[in-house]
Amino acid sequence: MNRYQHILPLTIDLLAGGAFSHLKDEEISSLHRLIMKMKEPLSPLQASLLLTFWNHADAVQIPASLLYRCNTVLQQLGRNPIEELLPEMDTY
Repeated sequence: MNRYQHILPLTIDLLAGGAFSHLKDEEISSLHRLIMKMKEPLSPLQASLLLTFWNHADAVQIPASLLYRCNTVLQQLGRNPIEELLPEMDTY
């Protein structure tokens, strides 16, 4: 079983669910092009490229079930979970 088998479909679900809507248009276009070029099974490099986008996903926009599935995959790969993006606040 390919350990990267869920990354492409979950990335498509994240994109459809608005998890990347806060990114610049060029970045979203880049993700679209990347997805269009990829086919299963993903190579480690392809999986890494998609997971780079996951690092910038906004958890607030992601349905709980999808967030759980994504975080499970990230945990299995030894990566940090997708977290809610919080605005940086200056501390005094």
